[in-house]
Amino acid sequence: MVFPTTTSAVASAAAACVLATALAACAVPRQPAADGGATFRVMVQLTRASDDAAAIAAEAARVAGVPVTYAAATSPIRHALFLHCTGARCDAALARLRGADTLYRAVEIDGRKTAAS
Repeated sequence: MVFPTTTSAVASAAAACVLATALAACAVPRQPAADGGATFRVMVQLTRASDDAAAIAAEAARVAGVPVTYAAATSPIRHALFLHCTGARCDAALARLRGADTLYRAVEIDGRKTAAS
């Protein structure tokens, strides 16, 4: 049985697209902090499903008392958010989010802190 030693251009392009898509899906974009501090990523589980990213971030910012940007959704009730804060300010913001049990079933630290770009 003879196997071809060269691949077609279409197969090469398809493989490159699959690889690029996989790498892009794994990459977490660096978010510049609003106040010059670090960004702190959290996962929230909403009590009611929503796909309105702007409303989710705005409500989280109101509750947390720090600037918040929306990162991504993993389901209609689980969303990743960036809190823009450092140190004790982040601890207090996280405690306020966790205390808002009418809005959030769970608030978890994602563990991906990034320095301001």
